[in-house]
Amino acid sequence: MNTPIYSGIITNYVCTAACRHCMFASSPALPKEYISREMAERLARLLRKAGTDSVHIGGGEPFMDFEALTTLIACLNDQGIGIDYIETNAFWCKNEDFARKRLTHLRSLGVETIMVSVDPFHIEYIPLERPIRLCQLLRESGFDYFVWKERYLRMLSRLDRTRTYSHQELKDILGEDYVTETAREYGLGMNGRALGIAKDLFPRCPAEHWLSNSPCGSIGDTAHCHLDLYGNIVPSGCPGLSAKAEDYLNEAFPADRYPVLSRLATGGTTALFNYAREKGFTPDPAGYPSRCSLCYAMRVFLLEMAPSQDLAPVCFYRGMEAVT
Repeated sequence: MNTPIYSGIITNYVCTAACRHCMFASSPALPKEYISREMAERLARLLRKAGTDSVHIGGGEPFMDFEALTTLIACLNDQGIGIDYIETNAFWCKNEDFARKRLTHLRSLGVETIMVSVDPFHIEYIPLERPIRLCQLLRESGFDYFVWKERYLRMLSRLDRTRTYSHQELKDILGEDYVTETAREYGLGMNGRALGIAKDLFPRCPAEHWLSNSPCGSIGDTAHCHLDLYGNIVPSGCPGLSAKAEDYLNEAFPADRYPVLSRLATGGTTALFNYAREKGFTPDPAGYPSRCSLCYAMRVFLLEMAPSQDLAPVCFYRGMEAVT
């Protein structure tokens, strides 16, 4: 069994924001489903069996169900698995007393580090005063924390901290190309909802340009992956693809259950392209800006015409349409 090393747990896919760069295409419209105690216990045992020492926790927005979050942490504690950090957009940091109580509880569970998200994408949904308040409280409470990314906290501080900003307002303030410039500065892996940014950053090439017989490297990267609330593992950089956690860690992708993953894992995009063509897929004559863009287009087609267990979670594909 392979060992997840730089891995995370997705407590939920629903989020208070629908950011333009979101890897997992989270949004408020996604199902309000959260990791259960039973699943948390199962994943913690599996990680311990696999030899994992620590994980980070994210979403979606994990603080949307604080009880589910703290239950997960307790289950990981029971198996001796540490928490590298917890990701949050700080939407919940409206009231200092309320926030302090949450931080005190997290501290009692052994949590030491919080990652606070701040950038031009989040400010469409989260007033800047909330992550700033959270950072202050984290300092006062003795937590380690880091802002992702720090430069945006400084850059956006000149705006009104009490309100959110529309896409058009941000264009007026930061420039017409702020989305693509932020993506460049972020060093985004252009997947998930960031595929919509990729088409403005890179030239389109015919589908054949992106075909490769080499196995997709992301599929085989068992060290860096995400375990989700449904008991699946999402390969690093491949949202919308998943396999049951035990199968993934054993790199067991039988074609009858995982027709997409199995082809990408053995024959790369060429194998998946041939499979999709058999099902009736016609590539866009305008081309694609990246190999991942072509892969995503094929998966959207297959989800409709030949759905399979590995095209999951389905809510990811719904969430991809949340931002225009």
